[in-house]
Amino acid sequence: MPLRIPGLFVVIALLAACSGEKPQPPPDAGAVDMHNSQNSLDWSGVYEGIVACQGCPSTQMRLTLGQDGRFEFSRRALVRGAAPATATGQFTWQPDGNTIVLDASGGGQGFAVGEGRVIVLNSDGSRPDAAGASLVRLATAQPDARTGLAEMLEDHRWSLSSATGADHQPMGHLFPSADRPFVFSFAGSRLLVEGGCNSLRGGYQLGADGLLTLSQLASTQMACDPPLMAADQALSGLLAAPVEPLVVPGPEPTLAMLAASGETLLLTGQLTPEARFGPATTVFFEVGPQRLACDNSPSGDGLCLQVREITFDEKGLRVGTPGEFQAFSGTIEGYAHQAGTRNVLRVKRFQPSDAQGDPNAAVFVLDLIVESATMAE
Repeated sequence: MPLRIPGLFVVIALLAACSGEKPQPPPDAGAVDMHNSQNSLDWSGVYEGIVACQGCPSTQMRLTLGQDGRFEFSRRALVRGAAPATATGQFTWQPDGNTIVLDASGGGQGFAVGEGRVIVLNSDGSRPDAAGASLVRLATAQPDARTGLAEMLEDHRWSLSSATGADHQPMGHLFPSADRPFVFSFAGSRLLVEGGCNSLRGGYQLGADGLLTLSQLASTQMACDPPLMAADQALSGLLAAPVEPLVVPGPEPTLAMLAASGETLLLTGQLTPEARFGPATTVFFEVGPQRLACDNSPSGDGLCLQVREITFDEKGLRVGTPGEFQAFSGTIEGYAHQAGTRNVLRVKRFQPSDAQGDPNAAVFVLDLIVESATMAE
């Protein structure tokens, strides 16, 4: 027979009342999170990007969403001379609060709205399987991409990320090495292309007709594996005629080069050190063959490059006597050290504007390997 203690519940209730604490209800296991893109994100603004298409031209899209429910939607096929088609109208949030659908003027196109981007949905409302179907939210409502095109070209290094032929099929022969894409650098009126077998150099001009014209590209004369040399020749041939340049802005902007013969090159831009930090000072570093033990290893393995600064005169001859090698606890962007190899580097030294006077804040970027020698063990 269970033991009964009269008044026990009264005592417990009195103790709870004296403690001043209110009993907490159990959590509601069935509670629904009501947060969604519509009520949680700063979604209004301008979105832009390039949407890839299998077997058909890629499309540049630009979508502007207003808090009043209005949109402007522009589409342009990445084909030389194509004109954009622009529609305006109303968009509607779907019940999930994460998806919008444009009205009939926008073709009923649907978008999944996320943090800083929208995903272009398939015609049935499903998400695409392949990557490259998103538009990135721009920091500000930027003008047409042609404005400031020359500055955009010069402020970035452009890595070839995609190439399709007139049949809209991938041009795989332009990517003979997965880790060495072609990289375009524009400076003044000069163009440098690296990444293949040889460096390609020439002049360029942006015409009043909006076309980018390259002078005949001169090439170094190194011998490489046949696929690399064939890629050089194919790229030179493709750029022999003027191309239409088109820049899609964003954190990593895209440069499209549209050839009259139907080929399309897409390049991804990264800001140059000059655009990031301002003017540079050129210095020369001699890097010893082996790394040294140090306290502030940038790689975390307790080892640093051994470096000393050297000086050259106007004729390219060494002058003065270099000091002792010192452990270098920083990094040199673009430089990968091979153990047992001594290198002389031409390096650009940048001092960020927000760290003037702090030598430890300097940024070093490899400009050129001047000398290289493998040292005997």
